Amino acid sequence: MAKMHKMEEKIELKCSAEKIFEMLRAKQPDIPELCSDKIPGIKVHQGDWLSVGSTRKWDLNMGENQPTYFIDRLDAVDEENMVITRSVIDGEMMRHYKSLKVHGQAIPKGNDNNSCVMVFSLEYEKIDEDAPEPNYLLDFGVGVLKDLSHHLSSA
Repeated sequence: MAKMHKMEEKIELKCSAEKIFEMLRAKQPDIPELCSDKIPGIKVHQGDWLSVGSTRKWDLNMGENQPTYFIDRLDAVDEENMVITRSVIDGEMMRHYKSLKVHGQAIPKGNDNNSCVMVFSLEYEKIDEDAPEPNYLLDFGVGVLKDLSHHLSSA
């Protein structure tokens, strides 16, 4: 039986939970403008930007002049708890994983409308036990979230 793994990072961001959730939910077309060094492009692959089941192609620059991409599917959105779940369904990284889910939850931090905690996690099943842990993906995602927070806090 396959073994699911999970890794999670909690990141304190200097923007409201509502702003970062809205960016990741409805304003994805703006992300390449704000993080062009890491994400030069995002486009709808099938469906639209908001509907569960829709897919997007993300072009990535993960460093060392290694452009790559992935295609994700929007699996679930919980507006009330500000949670988004996506599955990576295609791309170079999927050569190591049978499944890869990305979860993000924006949690307001007390009464401060200018900060929040983002819980960013990956759930994955490796193709085999020699497949690498996706630490680089977690680090990349955390870097993107910090960049977005910086832009949202200065806007």
